[in-house]
Amino acid sequence: MFSVIIPAYNEGNVIERCLDAMLEDYKEGELEIIVVPNGCKDDTAERARRYGAPVKVVETPVGNKIGALNLGDEHATGFPRMYVDADIVVSTAALRDVASMLGEDSPIMLAAPKAIVAYQDRPPLIRSFMKVWTSMPYFTEGIIGAGFFAFSKQGRERFGKFPDVIADDGFARLVAAPHERATSSKHTFTIHPPRSIRSLSSVMVRVRAGMLQLREKFPEMWENETTNSRRSLRIIARTPKLWAHAPIYLGVMAYSQLMARKKLEANLEKTWERDETSRAS
Repeated sequence: MFSVIIPAYNEGNVIERCLDAMLEDYKEGELEIIVVPNGCKDDTAERARRYGAPVKVVETPVGNKIGALNLGDEHATGFPRMYVDADIVVSTAALRDVASMLGEDSPIMLAAPKAIVAYQDRPPLIRSFMKVWTSMPYFTEGIIGAGFFAFSKQGRERFGKFPDVIADDGFARLVAAPHERATSSKHTFTIHPPRSIRSLSSVMVRVRAGMLQLREKFPEMWENETTNSRRSLRIIARTPKLWAHAPIYLGVMAYSQLMARKKLEANLEKTWERDETSRAS
C-alpha cells in the first residue's frame, strides 16, 4: 500500500475534484490518502471526510504547508510516499504507475507523472507565458514538483522532517540526483494556472524566492539542480515560435526575481503568495 498526502488550505472548491480523480479506479487496500486541512476557514475538512476510507482527514489549526506535510507523514503508513497539492488533478492510474516506478529495488528515488498545464482557456498574456514556461528544461527534461512529487522509501529516508522552506517541491528535487529522478511516460497530472497576470506574477515571486532560499540554505545539495536562466535564454533564442511570447515570460520572470529578493531581504518567507483565480468555484 502506498500513501498520498494532500496539504489543504481553504481548498473546499477543489478538494473534491482532486479526490474524485484519485479514487476513480481505486482498488481496496492499494492506497491511503491523508488530507491535512491546515488553518482552514472553509469546509475543506468536511468535504474530504464524506469520502470515508481510504481517505483520512487530519486537521490542524495552524496554517502552514510544511507543517501539514510533516503531520501527514506522521499518520502515513505506506510507501512509496506521494505529496500532492489539492488543486491539481491526477488519476488513480497515474498514482499506480508512479508507485511502480519507486519499488524497493528501483534506483529511482523521486518520481512524478508528466505535468500538463491547462492554459488553453486562459487570457492571451497567460497563454504566452505558459507557452514559454512549458518549453523550459524543467518541463521538457522531466518535471519533478509543481504540485506532485513522490519518494521511494529509500528516498524518503534521506531526510527527517521537511525543513521550513518556501519550496517543498524544490527541496524534493535537491534530495535526489538527476539520475535518481524519473517522470512517467504513460501518465500525466494537470495543473490549473492563474487566470490573471497579477496572480501569475505573485505565484512566480514565491517560486523564485523558494529557489533563492534553497540555494542559500542547502548549497551542498544545489549541484542536483539542473535548471538555470542561461539555459532558458538559449532555448528561447533558438526557438522562433517562442519569440512572440518571450517578452511576457521574460518580464514576469525579471519582476519575480526582483521581488523575490526583496521578500527574502525583508524576512517575509512566511508570506504565502497564493493564486485564488484558478480555485474560484
